[in-house]
Amino acid sequence: MHEYCMVCNQKFEIEPGFWIGAMWISYPIVVAIELPFLFLALVADGNLIWVYFGLMIIAFLIFWPLMLRLGRSSWAHICIRKEKQTV
Repeated sequence: MHEYCMVCNQKFEIEPGFWIGAMWISYPIVVAIELPFLFLALVADGNLIWVYFGLMIIAFLIFWPLMLRLGRSSWAHICIRKEKQTV
């Protein structure tokens, strides 16, 4: 992620630990992606549990960049207010 916005030069990391809030924003995204695999594993028999668990890990690894970007983008939109500039 860039340190400054390329358009308005806003510094993205306003204070140390600023992105911890993005972790809480991305948590529901992780739950939405992983919950179907968990339910499938709960109703599965025998070795199918491990198949669904493996698929859950693969889905997490595939969608991890998306979850990270969505969490950070949402957190930045919540916390960084843009003032209207008049020329």
